[in-house]
Amino acid sequence: MSVAFSEDAAAQISINPFTKSYTQDFNALPASGTGTWEHGKQYFPGWYLFRTAPVTTTLTAGTGSHNAGGLYSFGLSGSTDRALGSIASATSTVGEFSWGLLIQNNTGQTITSLNISYTGEQWRSARAATPQHLLSFWYATGADPTAFNLSPKSDVGWTNVKELDFIGPVFYAAGGALNGNDPANKRYLTTSIPVTIPDKGYVMLRWKDLDEFENDHGLAIDDFSLTWSTQVSGGPTILPVELVSFKALASNNAVQLSWATASEKDNSHFIVERSLDGKAFTTIATITGKGTSSIRSNYIFTDEDPLPSISYYRLKQVDFDGTFEYSKVVSVKMQVIRKAVLYPTITSDVLQLDLPETTAYALNIVDLAGKEVYSPTLQNGRRHYAIEVGKLRAGTYSLIVTNEAGFRQVLRFVKR
Repeated sequence: MSVAFSEDAAAQISINPFTKSYTQDFNALPASGTGTWEHGKQYFPGWYLFRTAPVTTTLTAGTGSHNAGGLYSFGLSGSTDRALGSIASATSTVGEFSWGLLIQNNTGQTITSLNISYTGEQWRSARAATPQHLLSFWYATGADPTAFNLSPKSDVGWTNVKELDFIGPVFYAAGGALNGNDPANKRYLTTSIPVTIPDKGYVMLRWKDLDEFENDHGLAIDDFSLTWSTQVSGGPTILPVELVSFKALASNNAVQLSWATASEKDNSHFIVERSLDGKAFTTIATITGKGTSSIRSNYIFTDEDPLPSISYYRLKQVDFDGTFEYSKVVSVKMQVIRKAVLYPTITSDVLQLDLPETTAYALNIVDLAGKEVYSPTLQNGRRHYAIEVGKLRAGTYSLIVTNEAGFRQVLRFVKR
């Protein structure tokens, strides 16, 4: 590979036995005016830039309101919350971009996986004729830190990770600035990459922004996070808890979280955390662990009151001595179904039923044995009904409300 860096290329992020994660929020980028980031140089420790038009050195603070090609510190006007992005151009004065993070393994062990997450943000829609564009993600490993070719024009030696490609969510839309912090304009991306990085070896992570068809959108990355797993020479590390799966599944108006461990050592409990944006998490449940176990253990928790749009979840696994580790983040998109309301729940003659929508519904009243005793007729387009139940025998019944999409709700009442 051709050398892509200047004389400071030996500088990198060091992964060592005393650190368990690395993060970069890019908030040290300029919030106004311009800065300088030269081709082949670092801006943050370990973060390098490749410009196909290296004569240009400008880094511009912008809100997405400008359509000029270049390297950008995107964010709201005056805000210190910044994101690293660009608008690529084929012109000789702007060019195309790659930026990358150089990492050295100093753990004394072989790194076997990299757990990577970041937020892709779109700060500008180019124009209505522009299709969907992307920032693609790649990685490469090696023994020589100066041998990585960061150029966006060559993929030799690089491996693309589709799960970490940021595909801009806004396209074929009117041109102009977007708020990249708005959930509609960003995507949280995360995955685990299997690798083999021996002690003292290197890995480089690369994002590249090529000049694409039509005017380019303004795409950026933010809130990068990295953790890793290692293997002791001669055999795998015995981990306190081996988490083998963690999933979130939407079911009606709830989210079912399930996870499994292959083995556990001194596992006190799991804390289930939830977030609206994948950044700020709050605790919603605590689940007792199995302590020490050499067999597979399965866990299930149901979030009965999920967030109305996208919910992000993670697990905080806590040992008896208070040490803890975080799982990967999983997300699920909810389409909350509003529920019918039945009142009074104790009556001798009439029930009042409020439906959430004017769609078609079917009603069935069943007794405690599950036998249908009455099936009221509904008139489509109405949302309120008075249901006569005076002829029913005294007892406890269930009113089953089913909409045309098959969603089923059971409402109980007592007939005097």
